[in-house]
Amino acid sequence: MSVSINSILDRVRREPPIQLPTDFNTWYLYAKLPQIRYTALVTTLLYLIYSVVEYQIVADYHIERFWLHAVLVPITMATVGILTHMPKHHRAMLMLLLLAPIAANAVNVYLNLDSGHFSYFSPELYLSIMWTFAISGLRLRHALLSALISCGIILLASFSAKLPTDFFWLHLMWLFSAFSFGFVSALVLEKVHHTLYEKHMELAALASHDPLTQLWNREKMAMLFNDENQRAIEQDSSISLIMLDIDHFKVVNDVHGHETGDIVLQHFADILQHNVRKQDHIGRFGGEEFVIILPHTTGAEALQVAQKLQQRISQYQFPTVGRKTASIGVTEARYAHEPLSQLMRRADVALYQAKESGRNCVMFVAKELASA
Repeated sequence: MSVSINSILDRVRREPPIQLPTDFNTWYLYAKLPQIRYTALVTTLLYLIYSVVEYQIVADYHIERFWLHAVLVPITMATVGILTHMPKHHRAMLMLLLLAPIAANAVNVYLNLDSGHFSYFSPELYLSIMWTFAISGLRLRHALLSALISCGIILLASFSAKLPTDFFWLHLMWLFSAFSFGFVSALVLEKVHHTLYEKHMELAALASHDPLTQLWNREKMAMLFNDENQRAIEQDSSISLIMLDIDHFKVVNDVHGHETGDIVLQHFADILQHNVRKQDHIGRFGGEEFVIILPHTTGAEALQVAQKLQQRISQYQFPTVGRKTASIGVTEARYAHEPLSQLMRRADVALYQAKESGRNCVMFVAKELASA
């Protein structure tokens, strides 16, 4: 099982980073959009066919039936399908989806309850209740509201009409059954979607975090940099990068073992998290190498942040190994849309200069020139 999960995560990491919904309501809606779209299409077609059948079996067919069943309901469902392609109008789409079965049931009762044909058309009511819960794509609470209003209209009309006694009780039985089965189906489906959402978020976290330090991994940092770089362009602000490397970390693993080395890395990550700003993004790029993206930050400001980090790190008492130091390289983006790879190359040059200068220091590189 662990091999299959690792292979899944490897494939996820190779995928281009995308922005995914992080709340259940949005995630559920986007998961249900294809169902809503195709359900709206099928329902539109079925109501058009239904109108043809209705024309064949109703002796006193009149234009009112045509406008309500062949025009109003199909147009409403077709509109729902169209709105699935328009994110700005998804709220209106959900409102129409909630109201459509109410309107369809009200039309059915209005046209057929006193016409002598109600027994022929009552199955539409039961199917509509089931459709609302299990097929429409609505959240459970919205489907429940829609179904309750529909059932209220149907029951109120049924009790006021003079239906044959035997049919009346069967009618109530089938209505109750449709509501019960529909509600249970919707409840189970929503619980399943909650479970899928939780697993989805777990996989997303595994795919974007370093498992040892819980910092962002390389792929997530690339996505965050692209987002912050775009905001920097829109707001005409700067963006800078810090690269850090724990000095002589190999000695820790060789002398104290890899378990101690992992503990040092975890404490090092904690130091970084507690000594940068909320707007900054920290990632582990492998081994003892860490990167910090600093949005809305000039090179001079990033240099101050790096010097503060260098001081905090050198004063910290790590478990077992005592004090450790870090070499730090700093750079600033030189132009709009400069790729992360170029910033990292310059930061790596600065980091190399810091190591060549005796380690435990900060170096800054801008436009390929170095200064302390």
